[in-house]
Amino acid sequence: MQQNISLDRRNIFFQSADSGVFMSGLVFFHQMTILVAFIQKLFDSAIVVSLVPAILFIGYNLPGLFTTRLAERRPFRKPFIVVFGFIQRMCILGLVLSIFLLDRLGPHLTAVLVLICYSGFAFMGGVYNPAWIDFCAKTIPLNFRARTNAFRSLIAGVGGILAPLLISVLLTGFAFPFNYQATIFIGFVLLFVSFTSFLMIKEQNPSPPVRLKRFGEYMASLNKVLKSDANFARFLLSQVLLSVSECGAALYTYYAISRFGVGDEAVVLYTLFYNLSFLVSGFILGFIGDKFGNLQVLRIGALGSFLALLLAIIFPSPVILFVIFALVGININARLNSFQVFITEFGDDKNRIRYSSLATAIGAASFGLMPLLGGILRETFQVSFAALFIIGAVFALLAFLSFVFLVKDPRNISRNS
Repeated sequence: MQQNISLDRRNIFFQSADSGVFMSGLVFFHQMTILVAFIQKLFDSAIVVSLVPAILFIGYNLPGLFTTRLAERRPFRKPFIVVFGFIQRMCILGLVLSIFLLDRLGPHLTAVLVLICYSGFAFMGGVYNPAWIDFCAKTIPLNFRARTNAFRSLIAGVGGILAPLLISVLLTGFAFPFNYQATIFIGFVLLFVSFTSFLMIKEQNPSPPVRLKRFGEYMASLNKVLKSDANFARFLLSQVLLSVSECGAALYTYYAISRFGVGDEAVVLYTLFYNLSFLVSGFILGFIGDKFGNLQVLRIGALGSFLALLLAIIFPSPVILFVIFALVGININARLNSFQVFITEFGDDKNRIRYSSLATAIGAASFGLMPLLGGILRETFQVSFAALFIIGAVFALLAFLSFVFLVKDPRNISRNS
């Protein structure tokens, strides 16, 4: 059984501020638009560009598989998160400073250094991510989690609307590469503002003690979770199916630049449409998640991914990409917010962090590798963008059907048991 958590509205406020400001900061080096456009200027390669979303997915999800056993033996998650959260933010400062070396290193080596710093950012986030998900579950009551995510989305959405306006001024008003350097530095500042908000959250209750297992024993315990919870295994299968859609979806910005020659202004507008959608959908999906269950939200997200890819196939133009990025905002909101809430509904206080670790690790292997696979197929095997979009659409539809017919809401299972 999961602990009864008393409602602390300060925790809701600071947790919303932490995540909302953090996501606002990410807009200034967004992995699908801003950072992709910057890397493309340094190294015009589909494979290199596809590394950006691949690094984020793998780095932010895979390390937790190995670090969860270290976090779960501690009764409080917060100190563990603070250490790695601080290092994570310093990696973005390193990314900003690396751009100073562009004239000395040249564009290709600078791109490599930028990707290394970005990898550090993603990896440090992945180290504490399962502990952070469990920390959120420990500090927010179950029936307020989706609404807390909606407040996060509100803050992130407001930031996401204002940020592109400032980004547009910076990218068009200053010369390259200072324009991107200033843009990313503002993102770094916002990440530290979010860090101060996190420090204000109170972790009310210690987690049940778990002894530190040997790695082999720990992996066996994860395997036991998969075998004992068929519904959770089917949920992971649905996530893997959805990840294949990233073969095409991760290349939207590169597609717009290479196929239609769009400039920085269009990239900023794509970012704006994405964030407007993220804002509006956050409120709607948060209500749906609390009222009807987060599984419904995951279904909507998968459907949004399918529709975006379908539009890219039927209407190949830079204009339709505004609608596509709006649908991407819905999909990402569902995947980031309701996914994290949904996995906290599996298991109990003792093993919930293992569910998070498994879900994020498998997400890393699938969502991380698929963008890179798309880049390899495009550049090495000359697979057309249309073919990549078709592959992605087929698997997004399969994921939607899987969420509808195979996965059951764990809330309903626990109520009926």
